[in-house]
Amino acid sequence: MLRIISGLTVFAVVITIGWALGRAGALPPRSDRVLTRLAFFVATPALMLTTLAGADLGAVVSPGALAAIIAELATIASAWAAHRWLLGRDTADALIGALASGYVNAANLGIPVALLVVGDVTPIAPILLLQLVVLTPGSFAILDVITGRPGQTALRRATAPLRNPLLIGVATGTALNLAGWDLAGIAGGSLAEVLGMLGRMAVPLMMLSLGLSLADSQRERRVGPLGRAAGPAAPALWCAVGWKLIVAPLLALAVGGLMGLRGQALLMPVTTACLPTAQNVFLYASRYERSTELARDAVLLTTAGFAPVVLLAAAALG
Repeated sequence: MLRIISGLTVFAVVITIGWALGRAGALPPRSDRVLTRLAFFVATPALMLTTLAGADLGAVVSPGALAAIIAELATIASAWAAHRWLLGRDTADALIGALASGYVNAANLGIPVALLVVGDVTPIAPILLLQLVVLTPGSFAILDVITGRPGQTALRRATAPLRNPLLIGVATGTALNLAGWDLAGIAGGSLAEVLGMLGRMAVPLMMLSLGLSLADSQRERRVGPLGRAAGPAAPALWCAVGWKLIVAPLLALAVGGLMGLRGQALLMPVTTACLPTAQNVFLYASRYERSTELARDAVLLTTAGFAPVVLLAAAALG
């Protein structure tokens, strides 16, 4: 427990440094996008490749990973029903609300939190695959049809996941593992050193970019989410935040419990469910111009609120 608190404190300090750099104007506005792209295209794929190349792949197909996948799908489906039928939002807005309620920040926070809580990033790989291969292209296809926005061709949409750097890193690392190839034996170990150096950048880049994005979000927001509490979108926002921070972990707890998971084995899917809303959801909402404020504020509020939920889960199950 103390290790987790210490680790979260370190994360908070690095995020705060990023936020302070943004607020002080030490870096240009939207510098977080540069760091995020560097992490997305280089550092995180390298980290996933090196990790999976030498990992026990049993963790990738473990009951805990399956429970995390089922819990995320159940969270998104139930949240869509709540936004659509209880709040009366149209199908497109309900879909954005559902993604804000269940699409976890598996890359930018899932990887460092997995390292902190369970000591391994391998279990996060199935969630990344679910999001990259199923949820993102599926959501785009639905929103293209509903909003009438011209989308990509069917072929380009279907092959988009294959061009994703994270998927390439996961697939390459898994292939090397299955083939029994040792990275240290390739090119005299130089390749392993290069990939290791790049991979070690991933977590600090993610934390700094998150802090910078929070600073930019505060600067761009004329009125914060709390200031809009009486507005018409407030019920949808609080529904998304509550679903993400309360319902999602409880669903993961229930799914994992029904699968016979206990203790540390159950902590992995519950911790994954505790992760905040991914910033991707705001990008998707902006692309289709639907529920953009809800998505943006859900990212901010769940990012601010996820640490106590993780600590509670760790105290109960660790």
